[in-house]
Amino acid sequence: METNMNRRNFLKAAIASGAVIAAGGALAGCASNNTASSGTGTENVVGTAPVSFSDETDVLILGTGIAGMSAAMDPVEAGLKVMLVDKLERVGGESFIACGVMNVAGSKMQKDAGIPGDPEEKWQKFLPILEKKGETDDMDYKHDVYLCQTEWADRVAADYGAVFQPITDYMNTGAPTSMLLPGNGIGDMQAVLTPLQKGLEQKGATYKLNLRATNFIVDGEGAPIGVRFNDEKNGKTVDIKAKKIIVATGGFSCNQEMVATYLPSQSRLGPLTVNSMGEGHQMCKALGGVYTHMDMEANRMSDLAQVTVWGYFSPQVQVTPQGRRFIKEDQSHDSPDVAVKQGLGFWWTIFDNQAINSSQKWNVELNMKGNADRLVGPFNTLEELAAAMDVPASNLVETFARYDELVAAGEDADFGKKLFLQSLSAPYYAMKHFPYRYKTHGGMKITTNSQLADKDGNPIPNVYCCGSTVADSGSDLSPNAGSGLISGKAVVEALKA
Repeated sequence: METNMNRRNFLKAAIASGAVIAAGGALAGCASNNTASSGTGTENVVGTAPVSFSDETDVLILGTGIAGMSAAMDPVEAGLKVMLVDKLERVGGESFIACGVMNVAGSKMQKDAGIPGDPEEKWQKFLPILEKKGETDDMDYKHDVYLCQTEWADRVAADYGAVFQPITDYMNTGAPTSMLLPGNGIGDMQAVLTPLQKGLEQKGATYKLNLRATNFIVDGEGAPIGVRFNDEKNGKTVDIKAKKIIVATGGFSCNQEMVATYLPSQSRLGPLTVNSMGEGHQMCKALGGVYTHMDMEANRMSDLAQVTVWGYFSPQVQVTPQGRRFIKEDQSHDSPDVAVKQGLGFWWTIFDNQAINSSQKWNVELNMKGNADRLVGPFNTLEELAAAMDVPASNLVETFARYDELVAAGEDADFGKKLFLQSLSAPYYAMKHFPYRYKTHGGMKITTNSQLADKDGNPIPNVYCCGSTVADSGSDLSPNAGSGLISGKAVVEALKA
């Protein structure tokens, strides 16, 4: 009873401030001198338009990235009316520009390629690592996400026509077979997300674009029954009614105020993406939701994110502005992390024709053409390469001599590189990187079925969260997809009950 009263008092304050909008009669005792009646029994903050629903749906999904679209799969397949809304004028959010590396175990694609792996067995090996890091409060939820990643990969391929790169392209090269890649390889997320987008439409889902979510709308009991949006094209208010709402609005890496508050050590690092503003976080908090793990370090990444992933699929050497090797090259987030910690400002990836002719040929050529201002080469000697990079030639020659010694020994005693510990040969190329802030990990506290929770862990009615809106959502796209499935399954179960 005390918990219910506390929540009721919280909502009164939220409604009075305009952070939450009331429809169909405000909470009892909520009226104040700074509210004005709409004439329909609704109490509204001065300057706030009265609620007027222009559309209605069973499931309203905020965000059309991989988490949002994955959340739509089960509801639309269950015959529910599903609407996906995005503030951008296109579908896909920032998932469309991601590298597309998806860590999955035991998918049909992997099994068909002869790669063994059972998701549950893999999880049991992964669990101690997570427990040691202390990255999650709800291992049951994390377990479900892990298993749903595999289910998601199988379903989007079989039921929606999503195209993944054949694992046979890279399975015998030394690259990790735990990774699924889209279509042409790194960076080709349209090959996966466009079929999913169109497939959802064919099954009955609808999309509304250029609508920025601003407030939850609640009924007289304080239960969310819809969302208020601002139409980014004409500035008009749009209210949409929904039985269940799924928040899949991404992280907060582009919100400088939130970053400065929760990640002050990264406040001077620019964001790689431009749309992750934490709006879903703020809306959920206004409703009584609770932030958790907000101080968990955000992923750092190169501004040429896809280039950092090449190390999983071909040999390369990464060096400082002085031409010294400083990192193992087979972990994409290590180089920007260490570059920041060492105050390097920038660093270089040096590669050769092995990358150009690798399983990721499409992406290598794409980045070489698209980032010509960052590319130097080809050069037939390290001295020529060093001159173009403006690094001391003696340092670069010494770095490669030491690297070749490690290759000959078969072990990277300096940094522990495991994948593609192979020598490079002329012609040499190099690309320049700058470190950026990438994916934040702090987010909303949820129940195991992804329902938004209050400070006492109690579920807040009708609202679910997935993807990077949730705390500790992983580092690649597959956990976002898996968490989306969990939310979608949960709302189906609730609506069909």
